[in-house]
Amino acid sequence: MVMLVVGSMLTNTIRAEYELFAQLAATTTHLLVDVANLPISREIAEVVVPVGVLMGIWVFAYELQRLSRSG
Repeated sequence: MVMLVVGSMLTNTIRAEYELFAQLAATTTHLLVDVANLPISREIAEVVVPVGVLMGIWVFAYELQRLSRSG
């Protein structure tokens, strides 16, 4: 729950700063809600997918750091 709140705050901050991130959120929301007909609200779709992308980037960077230290 805390991760969702922090992710939502981070998403809103980034969305306010970067237009590309806002376009990504709008596109994924359209795909999830309108095209795939998933039974979730637009607000949830706008938060969950971009946060997942950010978390994926964070994990990827962390793993790269771990690999560079062990090598």
